[in-house]
Order: sequence, then structure tokens, then C-alpha cells
Amino acid sequence: MSTVMPPSSAPCTLKIAVVGGPQYDRLYERLPFFEQETGHKVEIIFQGPHPALNDYLSKTFKDYDKGSQTAVPDLDLCSTHIKYAPSQAHFLQELGSDQISVEDQDTFLPSALEASKVHGRLLQLPRMVDTRVLFYRIDVFETLGLKAPETWQDLAVAASHIRKASILVPPDAGTGVTQEILEGYVFPGKLSGLFGTFYELAMMEMESGEALFGEDDRPIFDEGVVIRVLEYLKGLVETSAVPEGIESFYFDEVSNLFAEGKCGMVADWPSYYGEMKRKLLSSSSSKTGPPKIGVMRYPCGRNSKRSAYSGMHSFAIPKSCRHPEAALMLLKFLIRDDQQWLEASSSGSFPTKKAVLQRLLDTTTPVQAKEVEGEAAWRQLDAERLKCLCATVESDMAMFPHLKVYPELEDGLFPMIQDAMMGRISVEEAAAQMRAEAERIVGVAGRE
Repeated sequence: MSTVMPPSSAPCTLKIAVVGGPQYDRLYERLPFFEQETGHKVEIIFQGPHPALNDYLSKTFKDYDKGSQTAVPDLDLCSTHIKYAPSQAHFLQELGSDQISVEDQDTFLPSALEASKVHGRLLQLPRMVDTRVLFYRIDVFETLGLKAPETWQDLAVAASHIRKASILVPPDAGTGVTQEILEGYVFPGKLSGLFGTFYELAMMEMESGEALFGEDDRPIFDEGVVIRVLEYLKGLVETSAVPEGIESFYFDEVSNLFAEGKCGMVADWPSYYGEMKRKLLSSSSSKTGPPKIGVMRYPCGRNSKRSAYSGMHSFAIPKSCRHPEAALMLLKFLIRDDQQWLEASSSGSFPTKKAVLQRLLDTTTPVQAKEVEGEAAWRQLDAERLKCLCATVESDMAMFPHLKVYPELEDGLFPMIQDAMMGRISVEEAAAQMRAEAERIVGVAGRE
């Protein structure tokens, strides 16, 4: 996908809104190369966490689908996500074959490109695959005589055992920080992160058919399945398997807790991996050395299946774009093979391009020695993580329905999950409320 500027494309300034954070920002440091290659300039007018980005885009394009001609949004490209694109379809351009050729489309993993379509229309190009695998402290498990969890019930028992063992976390060397007790397991306890955890557990709780959405994407929310998942989450809190403040944790806090050596297990995203390794190497005192880390695919659920809540970050061009040729060049630049390799090799993200994934597989090889230490141990972890990710992407991805109101469902239902998890309401009451609220949200959308 070349980004060399054609003679007819006059230099301009492109205004963009992007998701931000340590795991994403490295890509934007490449924008000067785009400017040098094309002569165009790029101005980032918004950069922040995805919930804030979604709010920004929602407000920016609030009246766009109502025929307003007075205030056309001044935005040429934006970050989005296959989960959120259906709710943004009214202001996103369709990318036709004249813009993204068949040859260009064929450079993507077929599943990634297909997931980027909304009702058969390509509205975005996928930046990275987001799906979780489980990291755990091998050293802690060995000390306590625990085995890597094969099921989610095993995980709950192990997490509670770790916390009750009162293992002290060594303070950073020279800081004099008061020692803390190692937590067992951690996950996001609010917003979309909590709903995603609930969703994947529900997928593993089903015995047959669908538990949350039917074939027509209408909400079912089978109360038997929902209650069992809520009971599981509540049990994690009651047995101290998770930190006391779990309801305040979001993705960054979850990742940091494990990366700082303060937690025994975490399910984490690919793009957090690079920062996790850097923190694990630096957070432990030189006397104890860095912890020994293992990685595995998700444990199995009640139905003996694995299910990891998954999606893909992407870039899209709004219909209001003022410079469509230049914006398309930037879009192709941002998902070009060299950029995807940068993110995969530096941050640990899982690429959506065939050639980049193959390069990653070719250069990430297991260590042959039986006992690996130091740098070899991290190379071994790299290889095991990639193997787990590939297997998860192939078999374990739990994809959400392409509903326009899906973000509203996440926002509307997570408080009930949280209340049940924290014991503020009964799991039966929460399950009934969730079903009623899901039906109301989808019903209102259907009448609009």
C-alpha cells in the first residue's frame, strides 16, 4: 500500500482523532515519516482512552445523521473498533474496491477483514487483533504447590489460595515502599471491561445454543446462565480471589498490577505485553530478580470450551472528510506492514496483515534448552505467548454481535453486573434487571 503523493494531490493538513495510551502512541510517532513521504501535515485534535474517544466522536457527529448543514465536523480520519463501528456507521465512509483494491484486501487476515465490515460494507481497516490470554506467576504457583488452572473454577480456587497465603510483594529497591500482600487474580471491574469479562464467561457457561443474543441479535439473557456467571464473579470477591477495590479497576490498572509484580494472574491484551515485560524486569529488587512468568490460553468453562472476549482496533475515514485522497493515503500508511511490524515487535500487538504475522512467527522461536533463565526465559515466554495468541485467534475468540446499540448495552448493563458482584443486590435481581434493560435498549433502537 504505497503512500507516495500523486501529483494531483495538493499538500493539506489532515485532522485526526485517535485512541491513546502507551500501547498505541508509538505508532503516532511515525506520522513525521508520512509527512515527509507525502508533503501532507497531520494534526492530532484528540488523543485519549477509547471511552473518551467514543464520547468525543459521538458529540462531534451528534447531528450529522439529521441532515445538519451548519456544522460539518472538521475531522479527516479517526480510530475506531469493530465493536463500535456499527454505532458510528452513519458517519463513516464505505471503503470501496476503488479505494482498497482486491490485492490490498488480500494482504489482511480474512477474518480480520471480514470483521471490519458492517452489514457487508467495509467501513474500517483493522489495525490489530485484540484477544486475551492468561499470564500467571510460575514462581508463586510452584511455591504454593499449585498447577496452572485448567478451568475457571480452578482459577478461582488458585486465586483465593494465593491471596490467603499472604505472600509479601518485595518493595522497589531503595524506595522504602511498604510491602504489600500479593493479590490472586484481577480483571476490569467496571465499564466495558467488566461487561466483556461477563460476556466471555457467559459464552463458556452455555450448555447449548446462545445465552445472551439469538440468531437475529435480539437479547435473550438466559437467566440461568446469567445467574451462574454473576455467582462466579461474586464468589471471587467473597473469597478474596480479587482485590478489594476491584470495581474501580479498568484495563490500565489491571495490566499494571500484574506488571508491577503485585498479582498472581491476569488476562491481558497483546498490546500491553511490551510494557508488561519492561515493568516486570525493572519492578523487582535486584536481590530477588524478576518473577518467573507463564502464559496459557484461557481456562475452559462449564461447556469445556474456551472463550476470550475479542475485537479489533481499526482506522476509518468519516464522510465529512475534507481531503479524501490524502486521508486514504494516511489510512493506508497507518496499517502498512512496517507500521504493524513496529507495533507487534515493540508493543506486542497481534497484526492483522498476513505478511507481518508470518514474519512474527518466523522470528519468534522457542528456546531449545530444558532450563531457561534470564534473557532466554523471556524469549521462551515470547514464543509461548504467540503460540497461545494464534490458537486463541483461530479457535477461542468470542465476538460480539454487530449491533448499533452494543455500546449502549455495555454502558447500561455493567452497573447491574457490578452491583451483583459486590453483593449490593442479589444475583437473581441483577439477572432480571439485565434482561429487562437489554430488551428495552434494543426495543427503543428498533422504534427509532
